[in-house]
Amino acid sequence: MGKIKVVGVVVVVGLAMLGTGCAGKVRMTSAKMCAAHGGTFNAANKTCSYTAATRSAQQTCDAHGGYYDPAADVCEFNP
Repeated sequence: MGKIKVVGVVVVVGLAMLGTGCAGKVRMTSAKMCAAHGGTFNAANKTCSYTAATRSAQQTCDAHGGYYDPAADVCEFNP
């Protein structure tokens, strides 16, 4: 798994935990999980199609609605 995908998963799981108040369980729809990894979800057959594209950390952060700080190499989100 590439660095960008790992960062995306960490960001998505972190945001999901914020929404649940860290109740010990994180639930995410298949469509959101697919989108978090850069895929396109097909609800009819419940599949996720991925493209073989490389994205920069800036692009990944922007796709999740965050602000990317290149000096610190972090993606920041405002609740």
